Amino acid sequence: MVLGICTSILISYTMYENLHIRFMKRPLVGRPAMGVVMTQTYDLVVESGTVTTASASWKADIAVLDGKIAAIGGPFPAAHRRIDARGMHVVPGFWHVHCHFREPGHTYKEDFGTGTRAAAAGGVTFCIDMTNNDPHPTTLETFEMKKALVAPKAHVDYALYGGGLYPRTVEALAKAGAIGIKVFNTRHIKEVYPYISELGVLDHGILYELYEATRDVGLGAAVHHDDPEWVKRLTFRDYIDKGRTDFAAYLDSRRNGYMYGHGMVAGLAASLYYARICGVRLHVLHCGLMPVGAFEMIRHAKFDLGQAVTAELDFASMLNTPEQEAKVGPRTCFTHVDPEASWAAIRDGIADVLVLEHAPHTAEEVDPGWQDMFSVPLGGTGVQEFVPMLLNAVNQGRLTLNDAVRLCSETPAKIFGLHPRKGSLEVGADADLTIVDLDREVVFKHSDMLSKTGYTVWEGMKAKGAPVCTIVRGATVMREGKVVGEPGYGRFTPGIAATPPSSTTPAVSA
Repeated sequence: MVLGICTSILISYTMYENLHIRFMKRPLVGRPAMGVVMTQTYDLVVESGTVTTASASWKADIAVLDGKIAAIGGPFPAAHRRIDARGMHVVPGFWHVHCHFREPGHTYKEDFGTGTRAAAAGGVTFCIDMTNNDPHPTTLETFEMKKALVAPKAHVDYALYGGGLYPRTVEALAKAGAIGIKVFNTRHIKEVYPYISELGVLDHGILYELYEATRDVGLGAAVHHDDPEWVKRLTFRDYIDKGRTDFAAYLDSRRNGYMYGHGMVAGLAASLYYARICGVRLHVLHCGLMPVGAFEMIRHAKFDLGQAVTAELDFASMLNTPEQEAKVGPRTCFTHVDPEASWAAIRDGIADVLVLEHAPHTAEEVDPGWQDMFSVPLGGTGVQEFVPMLLNAVNQGRLTLNDAVRLCSETPAKIFGLHPRKGSLEVGADADLTIVDLDREVVFKHSDMLSKTGYTVWEGMKAKGAPVCTIVRGATVMREGKVVGEPGYGRFTPGIAATPPSSTTPAVSA
């Protein structure tokens, strides 16, 4: 009997010990793991920061192992590397989803190396690149060529849009890893790059077939909308034919809703209807640059009709001022429109994602726009300046830091099917982190820019709040403004419709 009692006690103690060990090894998320002895040696521990997600903020340490977030809580005494984030906030790595890194074909303006290097310097851990390249990635052959060309150059993780031009090639682009299908429903009034005329899908029948093909592979269609014939006719009539072509005339045409104006809203109206009857997920580009009628249409589609539509808001239209526009002139076409309407679109849930579009050109190309703005490329810089501008809005009380995470990390990752692997601070997620100092002040200077352009359209503007460390899958790629990562570390991230590379290599988790 005594032997039986002793055996029972031994079995019970062993079960307790096993449960105790399992409990102690479980990460404690959201509160300090006080009194817990962690035997795991982590690759990296980011300690003493304020962990901030889209919904909460709390003091905690983050432990990283094999490029993933292994635990949140702490303390974690054993680590190969440590980063002291005391007095700073640690957020899911910021995304920038509207980048034109100009490769292939236009690398004298920018290339994937210089563009993603600027992104890393600016606190961005993930970029999505656009399609107006030469050759454009509208077929499997050209998409795979672009993938191979940019892979050795990237400093941060990235995805690539497939070009929406041929409905028959959409399936192949999706299987090759396109994050979505980008459609240029526009052409420049003088056939000037960056709007490659061949990429312009103005035939609504073809547009609809592109939507069908995109729907069938489960991706979203991201569209630059327009009615370019309307824009061309009225701009020539009221400006170009009258010899009014200088930068001041361009600004006037913007105020009258010609360039980036009512034609875009008209194009959006048709597109929303076709997307609705087709059932494709529509991602609307350049909100905020368009007149506010675009917001009204998107609100109706999203909330009254329940349509699958998301909106990407151009931060430039909210930040630019007449004084800044007069100073930088044709180096940016992204002028202020109605900032208060854009802020309201964020508050009301109409806008889902915030970007400061990066569309660089050389100074030699755009500076003649002082005399003839209708004949030069349209664009601007933004990928390095984006996060400080975002944090400045937080300091101004326009956004909370939680809002910034929602708009620029969590929601874009959800829209493109990569959440919670990316865009989140969860155990098992990629260790993509941006550490920010909300008290640090910066002044934008041409000399600080890493873009190949060598200038910033925000020259002289000040921002309070700056990224101090950019971490991609556990590796520090920027520290205190200096890019320390190597080109080629950034990884191509396929979209959700991608075919696994082989039977032994798992598909990207969505």
